[in-house]
Amino acid sequence: MRRLLVILGIGFCVLAPAPVLAQAYPSKTVRIIVGTSPGGSPDVFARLIAQKMSESWGPVVVENRIGANGNIAAEMVSKSASDGYTAYICDSAIWAINPHLYAKVPYRPLEDFAGITTIATLPTFLTVHPSVPATTYAEFIAYAKKNPGKLSYASSGNGSIHHITTELFKSLAGIEMVHVPYKGMGQAAPALIAGDVQVAFSSYTAIAQFVKAGKVRMLASADGKRTPALPDIPTIAELGIPGFDMASMLGMLVPVGVPRDIVAKLNATRPNATTALRHPPASAHRPMSCWSRASVRQPLAGPGRASCSRSA
Repeated sequence: MRRLLVILGIGFCVLAPAPVLAQAYPSKTVRIIVGTSPGGSPDVFARLIAQKMSESWGPVVVENRIGANGNIAAEMVSKSASDGYTAYICDSAIWAINPHLYAKVPYRPLEDFAGITTIATLPTFLTVHPSVPATTYAEFIAYAKKNPGKLSYASSGNGSIHHITTELFKSLAGIEMVHVPYKGMGQAAPALIAGDVQVAFSSYTAIAQFVKAGKVRMLASADGKRTPALPDIPTIAELGIPGFDMASMLGMLVPVGVPRDIVAKLNATRPNATTALRHPPASAHRPMSCWSRASVRQPLAGPGRASCSRSA
């Protein structure tokens, strides 16, 4: 049985597909499916990568199939033709969260997909609206404890990494906040900016322009280590909750059964993707930690497995 190796809650590894290209690839538009609204990290990364791929491949488009914490997009991709013209950029939810959150998911997490590559490890940041009387993590915790239930926080949806991160944070910090779910950080971030909610754990891509404009304050990182691009932002682990380390991984998938030659060509887009991820909006994210290459070495009799370690 084909299996993906799940590391840190998610595996992006290459399964052995059928050989031989029927014709030159690509010969038509390639679609990259994203399960979140425009403006969230998967969407931003997908558009950066699609733009670079289009320069040498021809049309590569991004389609947002929003809903059910990525389940709608995952189902669509799992049922698409195994011809390499449909790819999926997603985070860890479809493996690490959704199968445990929903009674049934409309796809088989470990059997319906072939992994192309891990793209990036995404730290999230504790951010607050300027109306919150706190400019430091300690001030925020003190205020939240004195005002239980007064603050509301945004997430990218029920069961999302932002939701789970905040609930864990609430429990360990001993504070109470009201959850307001949105359909992706592309909707949640504007709500934070407008003051409809006061708190959010967000990736930097979703809030970078607002932080620079002073419309939100970034108090701490949920990652286990400080982000190199933002060295002055301390971690929650060092500020009061030892061991707190919540991050997600983004990867690119295709339906299982895509020919090995096409998997290899998609995998070989590394230089273009690396260049794309150096684009300023994504600059706070760690670089790609590893790339699955099993499929380009030799035909595999069984699952191709690649181990991805978090970058330092």
